[in-house]
Amino acid sequence: MDPTSPKHARNISRSLRPRSSTKGPLDAPNDPLDTDATLEIRSTADFSNYTGASFVELDPLAPDDLPQTLGKDLSFLLRYDVYHSLSQVDIPHALRAEFVGLTSEESLTSCLSTLEKLLAEGHFLLAAYLSSAILTSSLIQPTEIKIIFALFYTRLACLELSGNALLASQESKALEDLSSTFYYTEQTSETTDTENEQKHPSQTRHIVPWPLRVLAVRLQSIGFGDSRRGISGLYELGLDARTEIMRSDLSPSERDIWRERLTDLGIRTVNALVEMGDLSAARRSLQSLQTSGSTNKTNKMRKALLLFLIGDTDAVKQLSTESDGTDNDAFKPLLSMAEGRYDDAVTEWRALLEDPSKVSDAAMINQNLAVCLLYTGRLNEARQILESMMQDNQPFGSLIFNLSTVYELSSDKSGTLKTQLVDIVAKKPTTGHVNVDRPNADFKL
Repeated sequence: MDPTSPKHARNISRSLRPRSSTKGPLDAPNDPLDTDATLEIRSTADFSNYTGASFVELDPLAPDDLPQTLGKDLSFLLRYDVYHSLSQVDIPHALRAEFVGLTSEESLTSCLSTLEKLLAEGHFLLAAYLSSAILTSSLIQPTEIKIIFALFYTRLACLELSGNALLASQESKALEDLSSTFYYTEQTSETTDTENEQKHPSQTRHIVPWPLRVLAVRLQSIGFGDSRRGISGLYELGLDARTEIMRSDLSPSERDIWRERLTDLGIRTVNALVEMGDLSAARRSLQSLQTSGSTNKTNKMRKALLLFLIGDTDAVKQLSTESDGTDNDAFKPLLSMAEGRYDDAVTEWRALLEDPSKVSDAAMINQNLAVCLLYTGRLNEARQILESMMQDNQPFGSLIFNLSTVYELSSDKSGTLKTQLVDIVAKKPTTGHVNVDRPNADFKL
């Protein structure tokens, strides 16, 4: 694609040009603090009533008139050469499923319903394959903005969820510069009253859904090998979020959404600084983040995890005292682990398990308890807890990896045990909560 094309002309007044790269890509392609970059997947065992309609509702705050009023040509996202070929060579045989292709008789609606079913089942690699197949088929017109962006987001997010973040980072470069004028449009008022137009002037709106913009910023920083590009991209998103918050026509609920997005961007910025190794800047940025009582539990825990990464345990202790304590019970055992007091952490995690209000967090508590037991040399106890979790819960990535590690440390037949673990995971019912297409690396095979 020609970078000098008029449709991608640079909007200098809106963007901050990142400086040229001095180092390679970010060390860790998987973001442990990423919440918006993952798909919102229905968790149900009934996969028979999907229509595919959800794929045009990726961003609830997006302008409703984009598909009808804009003449944007997104054919650059419909080219075959944008997308990498996928295979299941590195997936255990018991977990493999056949790729779903397109037939000449299928309609767009039936393809989207199939894609929605794959997402609900947790077949993220298969969903990524089908997303690109739909995008490169004749079912999609280059001007169908909402569906193209929704499918492209599904492709990138599913690649990342299935352990193919590097492929996603390369494909994200097809979007090029998301701050260019091509991606902005003037949204005018529906009324023709001159006085009303003066009070409520037209708004410049971004046509790309917010989840895709956030995901693309991180992936492009990896794909272009420039971590500072990610920082500048997050600041540009923050500028747009602040502009949206100040709009006079927003409802209170919409304004709260934008404020939550702005908080999320602040945490992502700190995470990017940590990955760059600039811990001093990360610490200063964390100090400037708001942590009032209204801050939700998830954001407070994300901030605490970043403080642990930086090594500032004193700040974690201060953070744990800034609320009524009902949502910070995990801070105490985590602090014990950070300071190397694993015996104390074992006692504290077990105390949390006895609290009836912590039933929903039992999987997290049990896994941390097993890790502490592992560090204190009680391998058999750790193995019993992890195996019990495997039977009672939907197996998630860190649980599988930790149990495989325990097998390697506690048995001479770890290869056989890990193969049996693959069979156990394959027999688990699909719920859409976790990735079904797990690679051999998750099982340490």
